Amino acid sequence: MGILEIPCRITHYPDYDEKFNRTKDDMILEDLISTNIMQRGVGNVNPMKMAKCIMELERIKGIYKGNHQKVKQDNLTSQYSQKDMAEELGITRQQLQDYKKLLNLIPELQQMVENGSMKATVGYKIWAKMPQEEQEKLFNDIG
Repeated sequence: MGILEIPCRITHYPDYDEKFNRTKDDMILEDLISTNIMQRGVGNVNPMKMAKCIMELERIKGIYKGNHQKVKQDNLTSQYSQKDMAEELGITRQQLQDYKKLLNLIPELQQMVENGSMKATVGYKIWAKMPQEEQEKLFNDIG
């Protein structure tokens, strides 16, 4: 192939980051998720996978409320918001919230979004607004 060099970035992670209250594993996972989304582009990521990635990033970054409130946890204050995360991922805050709504779907509907037999917009605009018991009943009725 004639490739003599491959550009790469080597990152050394500390065991724990006290400033951001993150473990080494969380720092690595955050970089992996963010890099994969950036490289593939948001439009090319499966909506269910994107929803799960957003929830994991929120956990890692300490986002527990969607608004701009500062949230205290373990004597630390998180100033990182959903708006900040959305900008970092190249999406709007509304898109971020819509992805998260997909996680309110029953597993059967999540599977339909994941395999493409149901559009994500139908999932978060219609189905996710129903309680899961109603989702199950309607899914079984039309199933």
